[in-house]
Amino acid sequence: MVPQDPAGPADSGAPSGRKWRWIGLAVVVVAAVVLFGATLWVSQGGGGPLAGATGASTPTQVPAPAGVEPVAETPVPTEPAVDESEAPGEEPVPEAPVEPESEPESTDPPVDAAPLPELPPVPLTEQVAPVPGVVVSISGLEAVEGEAQGPGEVAGPALRFTLSMRNDGDAPVSLTSTVVTVYSGPEQTPAVDLRGPGGVPLPEEVAPGATVTGVFIFTVPPEERDQVKIGVDYTVGVPIVVFEGSAPR
Repeated sequence: MVPQDPAGPADSGAPSGRKWRWIGLAVVVVAAVVLFGATLWVSQGGGGPLAGATGASTPTQVPAPAGVEPVAETPVPTEPAVDESEAPGEEPVPEAPVEPESEPESTDPPVDAAPLPELPPVPLTEQVAPVPGVVVSISGLEAVEGEAQGPGEVAGPALRFTLSMRNDGDAPVSLTSTVVTVYSGPEQTPAVDLRGPGGVPLPEEVAPGATVTGVFIFTVPPEERDQVKIGVDYTVGVPIVVFEGSAPR
């Protein structure tokens, strides 16, 4: 009878224990590999939202292989915003200008300018002082054949006379604004002044104690010389001196 080894039964369970140790080690290694892979995936951008999730995601750029140049991404043009208030293809209609309201026309008749004040008429041979110190008189009234020497003048029968201005004051008297007019006939038609023959304008002023003269010619038809009116407007603000009478034909 062969004697049994006392350690035999204990050694029969050794292979089974080593097997479980290898299985446990493999599980640990697999778990470590999975954990490392998950960590690497997250660090490379794999932690973004999944397909179907809301929100914008940043695309992951994959490095190009060695020796291959990366292709530049072409930007996608954005369409300009469309103003929905204006229909496409229609131009805005400009607003019509607003015309200012016109004032209602007055129904009142036009007011004529007030006539210039005149002194009472005197004969053609008299002297008149429109203001103290200034004396106006007419002399040498005669019929002549008027000559057209300037624009608008018409030659024809005319009257010529000499106008005298005497200064009895102590200061010079200006004659730059003196105006002479002639009217004739029943309708008192205005006469046109001429330069010839022998017209002489008044000087610009008359010295104290002096007398100056000017020669004037006006076209007056012979048939209207029974009623001749000669006006001398010495200066602004002074009444007009008026001489009336019949003139030579």
